Amino acid sequence: MKLRVEGLETCDRLTGAASGADGEQQHLLHEINERAKRLEAEIATMKAQMATARAETIEQFAAVDVEVAAIRREVNACFAASPEEGDYIPVQIADEFATVRSEIAQEFNVVRSELLDLGIKVDRLLKKDCM
Repeated sequence: MKLRVEGLETCDRLTGAASGADGEQQHLLHEINERAKRLEAEIATMKAQMATARAETIEQFAAVDVEVAAIRREVNACFAASPEEGDYIPVQIADEFATVRSEIAQEFNVVRSELLDLGIKVDRLLKKDCM
């Protein structure tokens, strides 16, 4: 775009015409040139902002990697079998998960039962209102 504008300016200078139409062309070319310069500045600003955002994202991913590595070390330490306990820790964790899972299933069944009861009551109320 900039090269085209410069080419037009060069052609206009070579012709040397100074009529009113040429003055209007000069004004338009000058406006195009100014807009192109502003766009270049805005693009440079956006590139800088993108570079900053990219650097921040890389730092955040690095922090997440550090956190994941720490969690892995901690989990591996929990699952490491000691000579006295054998595989007690993993079995204990599995038992806790099974207990929590069964409690959740019981709560789900209670909620489902209550929702069914409420549905029946709503249906009865609607039938009474319609009659």
